[in-house]
Amino acid sequence: MPEASIRFALSNPGVPTVLVGYSDIDHLEKSVQYASRGVLPSDAACSIARNLGWICEITMNEILGNLDSLRSAMDTGEFDAIIAMSPENVPYTSGVGIWSQKVIRDRLALVVWPREGDPTLIVATNEEGYVKEKSWISDVRGYRQHADSPIKLLSDVLQEKGLSSGRIGFEPAYLTTDYYLELLETMPEAEFKSCEPMLQRVRMIKTDIEIDILSRGAMATERALMATYSTSRPGEKERDLVARLGANIMQPGAELPSFLFFTVGPNSGYAHPDPTDIELQPNDILKADCGGWFNGYFSDIGRTVVVGKATDEQHSIYNRLAEVHRKTIATMQCGVNANEVYRQNVEFYKEADIEFSLPFAGHGLGLYIHEMPMLAAYDDTPLAPNMVFAVETRVRWPGVQGFHIEDLVVIREEGPEIITTFMDTSRLLEL
Repeated sequence: MPEASIRFALSNPGVPTVLVGYSDIDHLEKSVQYASRGVLPSDAACSIARNLGWICEITMNEILGNLDSLRSAMDTGEFDAIIAMSPENVPYTSGVGIWSQKVIRDRLALVVWPREGDPTLIVATNEEGYVKEKSWISDVRGYRQHADSPIKLLSDVLQEKGLSSGRIGFEPAYLTTDYYLELLETMPEAEFKSCEPMLQRVRMIKTDIEIDILSRGAMATERALMATYSTSRPGEKERDLVARLGANIMQPGAELPSFLFFTVGPNSGYAHPDPTDIELQPNDILKADCGGWFNGYFSDIGRTVVVGKATDEQHSIYNRLAEVHRKTIATMQCGVNANEVYRQNVEFYKEADIEFSLPFAGHGLGLYIHEMPMLAAYDDTPLAPNMVFAVETRVRWPGVQGFHIEDLVVIREEGPEIITTFMDTSRLLEL
């Protein structure tokens, strides 16, 4: 066990030094001997990490999404080909996440997925080497950003596949107007229509490996949140607490924090404010809505505590909110429509005498933060096994105080499974 512990610690590239306790010189000599054997084999290190609730890096050319479902949708659908364009659908279809696509909108990455034949992946040349190594798609084409037109290359690929006059699905919510007009000009005989609803339906049902990534990411985020709460002290600045939360989320394996709303006192009354220099005071509310990217997938957790002693009113508000949360999750049975969950959620708020004017009670979670189905009035999608939701129950009074409970829930045949149970959310925690 000591050898495994030392070599496991050294397996983390962010750990240059391991502190070892010893009671005699023999222990010290053995520790040096163990360290000299190097890091653990990747499978052994990953096994230990998973037992700790950490995330192991997954080779991106391992197919995570349900591509059989996508192929079936193509076989029975209206499109001769679809073009995945967004930072969600490109990794879903290609097996490789391209981080620059998230922040540089004109650095297009495109997956051309024909009904017949093999897909083609189009990327900027500065991403080409990485993508060829990581993606399962063998046909990768590169364009020089700011020198070559990615749309011209896309048109060439479509024509090469015999789709000059085909019916092509694309993502109009992502592609800019300039690029769309260029696409129409270069493909005048083709018909273009949104394929976003089809891709959303495919991604709604998660594979087992997607559920594993989402579950471990959520559990890691919840533990990171508790670690931050447990070390929060009066006098600390809100922005310093936010920074510590971000570091704690990355420590168990997140690529990056995705959002960090960790609000103090009166700032807890806002949903998504910037961090400030406000200092944590005794008996302040400390509210979190936070997440990270784990193998490209989001985590999204909400919790509320009081650093000190809560008032009777705060306990009352929280207890009623927790009951709304519990009842809402209990309604999430297979076959129940998403908007019926929302309708009952609204009724639960009324019964609890808590004001509710928010447009949804939760959302699907995956490669995008708000995936379908939405637990909202407009979404009549029936819940089905292997759907994954972030269910969030909250109330806010801007500039005064706010409360937030948010859990990861997986829909199973036998009912909803709450994944994030490390912290007890049935009562308002006082630190």
